[in-house]
Amino acid sequence: MAKFKQDQIIPGVTKTRTNALKVYCAEAIAANDVIVATGMQGDFMSVVPAKANVITECRGPFFVADFAGAAGEYLPLALPYKVLTGQVTNGAAIGDAVWLSGATDGAITNGAVPAAIATTNAFSLAVKVGRVLVSDATAGVILLEPGMANGAPLVGKVTCASTSSTLTGFTSELDGAPVVVSMDANIATTGAVISSGTLTIHHASSTDDATYMIQA
Repeated sequence: MAKFKQDQIIPGVTKTRTNALKVYCAEAIAANDVIVATGMQGDFMSVVPAKANVITECRGPFFVADFAGAAGEYLPLALPYKVLTGQVTNGAAIGDAVWLSGATDGAITNGAVPAAIATTNAFSLAVKVGRVLVSDATAGVILLEPGMANGAPLVGKVTCASTSSTLTGFTSELDGAPVVVSMDANIATTGAVISSGTLTIHHASSTDDATYMIQA
């Protein structure tokens, strides 16, 4: 049996890092980014920063980047969860959801449910990726666990107009996927369908918001 001197043993950086997966960074990744697998590079998952309004980057499988990586590197940085300190969470209560951003690659938001998108625009989903542990203006704490969104339906909101509302950006492989719709007001819906990458919701005349859930 081999023996090692004490000075030859390097302590682990964190306990969670022992759970990290080695991945291929298809794009530059920052520490604490929510990242998503978009393919394979050899034997390794190819990952990029996730985003709520890009169909290939909002469905998972999701991970958290433990540290930064440059595009083209193979690194053991993909964690299933991570506790983030020093966060701005004073707009949220303990236990509130943390959401994937639709504005900045890999980023998160908290304190409010993602807003509805105006009809005829590109979609942006409400992807829950964590929970607030401490509410504070500068010393907030978040448990980032984006894997909770793996396998979840694609959920978002659209602000209606007239008797038909549309959102673009759903690529053709989602054509015909089951869609469930509920209206924020007591407004009747007559159907919803995805065709040629566009979600169309038919409803009674309304300017209220509709929430959709796509099983895909």
